[in-house]
Amino acid sequence: MNFASALFALKRGHKIKRHHWTGYWKLENGEVMMHTWDGKCINVRDSEDMLYTMENMACNDWEIVTEYHEVK
Repeated sequence: MNFASALFALKRGHKIKRHHWTGYWKLENGEVMMHTWDGKCINVRDSEDMLYTMENMACNDWEIVTEYHEVK
């Protein structure tokens, strides 16, 4: 799905990710939080590479996370 549809899913309480990601994004207290593969939680506004983050938003392979297992 495109990011517009993924954003609606976020607003409905779903976690979203790109098809090849291990981590996911989630809306928490009105903020989009990036939960990374290694257990970090980063506000999307605090991305170290905003251009890369925006390029991801332009992709059409977003999906709703139905199951997630954290790497320990």
